[in-house]
Amino acid sequence: MKKLQLLFLGIILFSGCNTPKEEAIQSSKIDQEIETIGPEKGTLIITGDRIYGIFKDKFLELIGGADAPIIVIPTAGSSEVLSDEFLENYKQSFINLGFNNVTVLHTRDPEEANKDEFIEPIKNAVGVIFGGGRQWRHADSYLNTKTHDELIKLLDRGGVIAGGSAGATILGSYLTRGDTKGNTEMMGDHEVGLGFISNIAIDQHLLARNRQFDMFEILDNRPELLGIGLDENTGIIVHGDKFKVVGKSYVAIYDGTRWSQERDTIYQLPEGSREYYLLKAGDEYNLRKRKVITFDDREFIQLTEIQLKKYTGTYQLRDDSMKVEILIENGSINVFQNWDKHKYLILPESNTRFFIINSDMSFNFEINDNGEINRFLVSSQNGIWEKIIE
Repeated sequence: MKKLQLLFLGIILFSGCNTPKEEAIQSSKIDQEIETIGPEKGTLIITGDRIYGIFKDKFLELIGGADAPIIVIPTAGSSEVLSDEFLENYKQSFINLGFNNVTVLHTRDPEEANKDEFIEPIKNAVGVIFGGGRQWRHADSYLNTKTHDELIKLLDRGGVIAGGSAGATILGSYLTRGDTKGNTEMMGDHEVGLGFISNIAIDQHLLARNRQFDMFEILDNRPELLGIGLDENTGIIVHGDKFKVVGKSYVAIYDGTRWSQERDTIYQLPEGSREYYLLKAGDEYNLRKRKVITFDDREFIQLTEIQLKKYTGTYQLRDDSMKVEILIENGSINVFQNWDKHKYLILPESNTRFFIINSDMSFNFEINDNGEINRFLVSSQNGIWEKIIE
């Protein structure tokens, strides 16, 4: 295991410093008037299956903690299971996950979803979670109702809406697998989602169910759409017009291009191509530009040597002997690997995230309540590097 960790980090750090090739990045063929746009102020958490683990933790962080009022919506579930007893157990399941202020919102009647008393809890909520099942049931109940309007207002005031599985697909504009007869029809009798992201089709359970080529059935007919496929235990955090991949597997992107990370190049695909590319944890994407965010797209900040000093020190990979030293040279901060004696310049994008020069590999520092930095995580790596306190 130690050898694997060493090789994994060493190869990634080394390959991340290759000089970009000088091929031109062509613009998408999609009409520039057709934009894919996320919520301007709020945040979406969109996952390939249930909201749990790191997604639950991120949701809790964004809403401000366990006491924040949230809404959970199980409407996509089958009619047979949505009894009063089920709804009470559904609420309890979120309480068991650590949420202290939970309201279950459910109806199959759009007239009910138009009533002021029904939408009142949303006005006081800071977060909403859409559950799994069949996404067309969410659409039948809430699309173009006062509930729908109030959810948009929640995002406009900086709230958080999350969805997993069917709850992921409903958040987009095109309702992938929205057929009442079954979930294998990509273009069904329901084609409109809640549209919290415009001009997008979202699929889920991607690699786990071997669905990675199904998206082309939609794009052949609706080429203006951006296609995104989420595998299980994987998702995206959307804020503004950008998203970041989180989780253990991959997110498939169908945008008419193929991105090669090794070559640092985006290739325009010919019309009718059946190619897509995968993003992993830590990768970021610009929805409006329909383009993966690379090192050259980033804007870095200037930090003084005094500000940089708190990052310096020797860090050790938890449960391992591997060490790196973070040091300042000529007013810049560098990472020195003890096992191969390689040194890499890292540049600050923010006070907590630094990127290796000419790479998409990031060092994500955690600041404690005292303003101190005692550890960091490397993107695409599960290990935690802890500062050695002498």
